Amino acid sequence: MSMLANDTDFSSLILGSERVCPIKVPHKFYIIVYWLMRKIVMILLCICSIGVFAAKEDVKKAKQLKADIEAAKSAVKNATDMEKGDNNAQKKQQALEKSEATMRKYLSEAEYAKRKDLHMLLVDLLRKQFEVGNNKMYLKLKTDTACYMKTCRRMFLAIETLDSVDAAPNEKGVSDPSYRKRHSEFLAPRRVNLLNGGVYFLTHKQWDEAWNSLDVYLDVRRQPLFDADMLDSSKDTLASYLALVAAYNLNDIVKARKYSAEAVHYTSRREEALRMLSDMTFENKDTSEYIKYVKEGFKDYPRSEYFFPRLIDYYTERGDYATSEKYADEALKVDSLKELFLLAKHSVLMSMEKYDESLVYGNKILQKNEAMPIVNYNIGYIYYLKAQHELKNRKLVYRARMKKSQSYYKKLLPYMERYRKAMPDDRARWYPILYDAYLNLNMGDEFRALEK
Repeated sequence: MSMLANDTDFSSLILGSERVCPIKVPHKFYIIVYWLMRKIVMILLCICSIGVFAAKEDVKKAKQLKADIEAAKSAVKNATDMEKGDNNAQKKQQALEKSEATMRKYLSEAEYAKRKDLHMLLVDLLRKQFEVGNNKMYLKLKTDTACYMKTCRRMFLAIETLDSVDAAPNEKGVSDPSYRKRHSEFLAPRRVNLLNGGVYFLTHKQWDEAWNSLDVYLDVRRQPLFDADMLDSSKDTLASYLALVAAYNLNDIVKARKYSAEAVHYTSRREEALRMLSDMTFENKDTSEYIKYVKEGFKDYPRSEYFFPRLIDYYTERGDYATSEKYADEALKVDSLKELFLLAKHSVLMSMEKYDESLVYGNKILQKNEAMPIVNYNIGYIYYLKAQHELKNRKLVYRARMKKSQSYYKKLLPYMERYRKAMPDDRARWYPILYDAYLNLNMGDEFRALEK
């Protein structure tokens, strides 16, 4: 076998007998390939580093969670007999509160939100705080009542949340909550604490806290945690009314509406409930709701000086005088001598230009209260219109027209002068009428005094 020469062209061996020029790879190509390979290696190293870092963080997180769970369990275990002169009671209470905050932080994260053990630990922390406060109150020891009431509310909410997690269907679609029975039996007799909390916060004008406590008290009824027969419903309408009071003082129409249907059935405070709802719906420009409550109020409390005027104003402002008169008549059937009802009838008749009828009701009012300004003005104005009408009455001769018109001018004087005395600054109303009356009656002294 012969040895190949050093300068043998291998391309001819590969490609056949035909001679082909060899391919020359540029030097830059090697540089680019090297650069790319280096980048790929660096990226892979970064990915590996991130993975290692993430794994380390997961381990660190798991250790921290374990430590926090142990701290929470220890806080629950140590928080016993804190009311019996325990010098470390404050530290133990702080440990409970700190662990509660820690558990809430975990449960706020999607990763832990469905973990029943963490929910249960939060419930244990709250239950221990509640029991300590309850024992203090029972033994008549110094207790932060507001804190106790808030703890009770948080405990209810935490147990309700645990129940919803516990009741979630399994992979077979079956819901079998394991904690429901014992928790419902524990909470049901303690539900009244939420109502007491609402009353406490209302008394101290802490409207938002009052609403929150009463809302939890009432919302319990829709929770699957409880069977209907487990709950005492005898105070539900009271709680609904109190919730409305809190919402009214918060000026929150959404909260006010939530339990309004029940609140108005709290018999001993139904009138106040309707008044609050009327006020709030009026301010929120909910016309249909507003007039509904005003009508209900007038129907049940016709003598009330709140509902009737608003009912009359509502229809009068819309030019529906017939309906206004109808309600005025209904009111007068209840009390034919009540000044408010007589004034409404008088005013509606004035608006309808039924002046003779309006005079009748106006005089009835003045028999009871001669100084009432608006009625004096109205009656004086009616006589003024009659005087003007007679002056323009071409069916009569001049002397007859003057005589009749002057008789009406004389009639209006006492009424308009009383109005002037009562309302001296309302010159735009009384001045032109008295000016005309004094002029037509040749009352020179009065006329000149008017001009001063």
